[in-house]
This record gives sequence, C-alpha cells and structure tokens, in this order.
Amino acid sequence: MPAKTRTESSQPDARERLLNAALVLFTQRGYAASSVREICAAAGVTKPVLYYYFNSKEGLYLHLMEESYALFVSLVPKLTSYTGTVRQRVIHLCEGIFDTSTQKLDVVRLIYSIYYGTPQGAPAYNFDRCYDRLLEIIVGLVREGIEQGEFRAGDVGDMTWAILSCLNVAIGGQLSHCPPRIDRTAIARILTLLFDGLREK
Repeated sequence: MPAKTRTESSQPDARERLLNAALVLFTQRGYAASSVREICAAAGVTKPVLYYYFNSKEGLYLHLMEESYALFVSLVPKLTSYTGTVRQRVIHLCEGIFDTSTQKLDVVRLIYSIYYGTPQGAPAYNFDRCYDRLLEIIVGLVREGIEQGEFRAGDVGDMTWAILSCLNVAIGGQLSHCPPRIDRTAIARILTLLFDGLREK
C-alpha cells in the first residue's frame, strides 16, 4: 500500500468523497466507462489518495458493495425483532427494506444495473447473499403463518415469491425516471390484499 500522501492527510474527508464520486460515475456512466482519473477529479483528490484508501478502482467498487451488504446485515435484527401477527411482521420487514432502498437509491440503482444488466467489467460480487437471506426470513415467516393458522396451507415457495414480488415491484418503481407509481403506503395495501387471499378460511 502506498505511503500516506500530503494531499491525503490534509483532506480527512477524501475517502468519503471518493466513494460518493465513484458511486455517481458508476451509476451514470457505468463501471467500465468511469476511469480512475475521472473519479479522482470528481472527488478533488489525486490518484495516490485513491490508491492509499482502496488500492484500485476495483477495490473502490467492492468497498461500495461491501458497505451495502453490511448495512443490510445491520438492519436484519431490527426488522425481524418486531412483534405482532405474521402479516404485521412481513409488512414491517418490507417497509423497512423499502425505506432503506429509497434512502440509498444510487447504490440500489448501481446494483440493479450490474445484477440485471451487463457486468460492465465490474469485479465479480455475490449479490445473492442479501437476496438469499431475505428469502430465508420470509420463508420462515410464511411457515410460521401456516403453522399458526394465520395462512392457509399451500406452497411456501409460491407464497414467498408473491410477497417478494410486491417488494421488488415497489423498489423497482423508485428507479424509474417517471414518478413512482407505488409508494410506501401502497406496499402495505398490496400485501394486505395478498394476505387476505392467503388467509385460512
């Protein structure tokens, strides 16, 4: 790792500015089209500063992804400790994920563009870790709902995907260049309709 430069030591916020500049450029232009020179220029630092903190453009990108994953991990205990009926807990979980996604929309947009689009030359990253954990949580809630008689017996996987579909559509709508058609309150309404259909007769 290069020695700390005078530029770096005189700019204590340089690391955050590099992260913010990279996120904007990666989102607007794509990973491959964003050069180290452009990221440094946007952050107002020199290349050695980027190399000091992240070693490379790849390291900078991976740090953005790891920060996002760490945020998700920190949210899980808060979103799963809510008490109430299964439907109330699922709604609370989905609203929490939606709220965080809208607060970090640039990161979500970057993740979606790479996960669902072309790799853009970005380093490989396991995006499925978050999704698999979310699936696991919802599967557990659906099973609990069936066991407690809150939901009718049925295919747990299908029920889980129905819930996740509501959340995915709501988050995806926030990424559109048009005004979002589904907001936070709509998530609860849509899930309530779904739960009414799943309710034990």
